[in-house]
Amino acid sequence: MDAGRIPGVIGDRIAGVVLAVLAAGAWWHSHSFATGFMQPVGPGAFPRLVSVPLGLLALYLILRPGFNQRWPHRAALLRQVGALLLLGGYAVFLEPWGFLPASLVTVIVLVRLFGAPWKPSLASGTILTVGLYALFEFALGMPLPNMPGLSW
Repeated sequence: MDAGRIPGVIGDRIAGVVLAVLAAGAWWHSHSFATGFMQPVGPGAFPRLVSVPLGLLALYLILRPGFNQRWPHRAALLRQVGALLLLGGYAVFLEPWGFLPASLVTVIVLVRLFGAPWKPSLASGTILTVGLYALFEFALGMPLPNMPGLSW
């Protein structure tokens, strides 16, 4: 083993523990969302729906590590840390900014973080943000946080 390198088994277990904490946090936080009157599926259903497979993946990584025996190179590791920080910031700014601006900024920066040029980043960010808003707000009837001062 090279000095300063973490073997894949330990890296998988670290990732598994981090993902397990995220899954448990998403499940716990999903109960704080208020369900509207006569709304069969509230906004807490989506985080719970995501946290179950995330928790299963985490459990798999903890119990059966070693699929990939390489630790990512520094640039890839920095992108991964940047993505985690960005998604954490998204969770923080979702309520005060509203869904549309917080999602737009997050998608654009995330796409740029992985090397896309500005024009495709702006286009994909806009399309994905508006599409997700329409899906959750209108198709599924799940209210999303509006921008401050904007009420529909």
